[in-house]
Amino acid sequence: MIKKILIWLRGYLILAVKGASCDRFINICMKNNLNIWNIFDDEDCKKFYISQKSYKELEQYIKKTGVELKIINKKGLPNIFYKYKKRKIFILGLILFIGLIYSFSFFIWDINISGEEIYTDEQIIKKLKEHNISIGTPKSDINCSELEKMLRDDYADIAWISCELKGTRLNISINETILPENIKENITPCNIVAVKDGIITDIYVESGTKVMNKGDEVKKGDILITGAINLYNDYDELIETSYVPANGNVYAIVSYDYNDIFELSHYEKEYTGKSKNYYGLNIAGNIFEPYKPKAKYDNYDITQNDIRIKLGEAFYLPVSLRKNHINEYEPVLMTYTNEEAFEKAHLKLNYYIDKLNKKGVEILENNVKIEISDECCVACGTIVTKELIGIPADITIMNQGE
Repeated sequence: MIKKILIWLRGYLILAVKGASCDRFINICMKNNLNIWNIFDDEDCKKFYISQKSYKELEQYIKKTGVELKIINKKGLPNIFYKYKKRKIFILGLILFIGLIYSFSFFIWDINISGEEIYTDEQIIKKLKEHNISIGTPKSDINCSELEKMLRDDYADIAWISCELKGTRLNISINETILPENIKENITPCNIVAVKDGIITDIYVESGTKVMNKGDEVKKGDILITGAINLYNDYDELIETSYVPANGNVYAIVSYDYNDIFELSHYEKEYTGKSKNYYGLNIAGNIFEPYKPKAKYDNYDITQNDIRIKLGEAFYLPVSLRKNHINEYEPVLMTYTNEEAFEKAHLKLNYYIDKLNKKGVEILENNVKIEISDECCVACGTIVTKELIGIPADITIMNQGE
């Protein structure tokens, strides 16, 4: 394959040779190490392929043998350039463009974060930068398994994080609660560890050795099922340790602290209808805004919408069009009544509980109380659940004698 590509890059010709000395002509060419191949008979002539460089040496052999030579076709990159010699700039530009697009495929140009509710995209992207991962990072520098572990260590209240490279996009999926369908069955030795504190209610082992039992109180990071299997002799002496992928489900009672405080007096935005738009380019995280109007409004919001440029489904390019929308508003002082404050606090609590229910968490107790004072509304307490807390984690394999 590489040889064919090199021949195409250097150019080659398809020739037809006629005359009584065709065989002699071919033999002389081969004897003098000219680059010819695919020799075949075609009616009253012989045809063959020859490199463009070797073709320049044929004249002396034509005179010596008295054959007639005809060019049937010209192939390869130099001949394309010659054919379109008036369009060289266009051809070179096209080649450079293709090369540039190809080079883009080795980097990530988009980070997609889904499932986050406690943390904003900006907070998670900032944390990724601390781990030297940002727009423009080479894909070869990203180990998804290691990144998942680092993010779980950084965010103690997030149970499940999944990272995936697809095209030029890094997908990060976050869950506050483990869902059984999220857990991938391991094929390499590992442990099952706790991702949050709790009291074990059920433990089901498919492979590995159970470390914890029903009723045990565990902390985040504790090993629940180990992939290390110890073999003992009749005298309880350790003979051998083998390592397997630990698999199983561990459920526990988990307690969540719920705190929500808001003031009764608050400002609401009343939009005036006055607005402005301006546009820019986002190139690999660098913003270029050729025209930025001055906002003469005292109070206003700016919303930004990036239109990402991509090829296909997941091949994102480091360029996006940015639309900025400025919208003026007037702040209006409002005060919740006790009934309105209670309803708002209750709706927020129900929304929080609904999110847990959708993630397959079983609600056992709701101990949250809502109290209203002269200045604020306070909803605090605990929500007790039963949920899956065990996920696969790396295992330290000990050598014999350690």
